[in-house]
Amino acid sequence: MAVYHDLADRLRERITSGEWELGTKLPSISELQDEYGIRSLNTVRAAQQRLAEEGLIETRQGVGAFVVGNEPLTAVDVPGELAQIRERLTTVLAAMDSESKHSLTIDLDDPAEPHLYFVLTDALEEWAGRMRDRVEDEPDHPNSPHHIEWADTADRLRRKVDDAV
Repeated sequence: MAVYHDLADRLRERITSGEWELGTKLPSISELQDEYGIRSLNTVRAAQQRLAEEGLIETRQGVGAFVVGNEPLTAVDVPGELAQIRERLTTVLAAMDSESKHSLTIDLDDPAEPHLYFVLTDALEEWAGRMRDRVEDEPDHPNSPHHIEWADTADRLRRKVDDAV
C-alpha cells in the first residue's frame, strides 16, 4: 500500500474517533512528517488531498488544514440523512404555523442531528449565491431587488447561526 494511503488511514482514524473534532486545525505538514517519520511533503499532501476528497478536512493555503467532517462522505447515507432532515424541517414548519408569533429555536448541538449546522449553513450560503446569480444573469428582472434582499437576509441568518456556535 502507498505510504500516503497509510497516512490518510491514520489521520482519518484520529478524526473519526473524535481525537480531532470539527473545526480543529491539523498539525502542519512538517509536524506530520516528524510525527509519522515521513520525508516527503508530497506524501503528506497526498494524504490530506485524499481526506479532503472524502469531506473530512479542508485545506486553506497559507493557513493549514481543518477538520470539516467526522465521517467520510462515502459513509453518509444521503437519502436517509435528507429524509431525517426533511422530517425535522416538516415538524419545525408545523410548529411555526401553529404559533401566533413566528420564532424558531434550533438546537445546533442536538446529538440526534449531527449534520444540522452544516446542512443549514450550507443551504443558506448556496441559496444566497443562487439569488445573487439570478440578479447577475437578469439585472433588469422585476424581482432583482427582492433577490438581493433575500440573499442579504440569508447571509445575516448564516452569521447568526455561526455566532451561535
